[in-house]
Amino acid sequence: MLSKKIKKGLLQAVIVLVPTYIVAYLTDKMVFTIPMLAASSFIAASLSSDEDTKLRVDEDGTDGSNDG
Repeated sequence: MLSKKIKKGLLQAVIVLVPTYIVAYLTDKMVFTIPMLAASSFIAASLSSDEDTKLRVDEDGTDGSNDG
């Protein structure tokens, strides 16, 4: 289980760092590097799935507020 999370984290890091460093090396300008960092971060974040997240549903029909 832990190794799966480590592999996923490394993959996300590679997706963010490799394109960013390539853009930084090729352009030598920060004005292109920062948008590339942001864009690749979105792509890496999309890899995370909500498999481990479970929805909690209130089954009693109340909205949870205390109108009391």
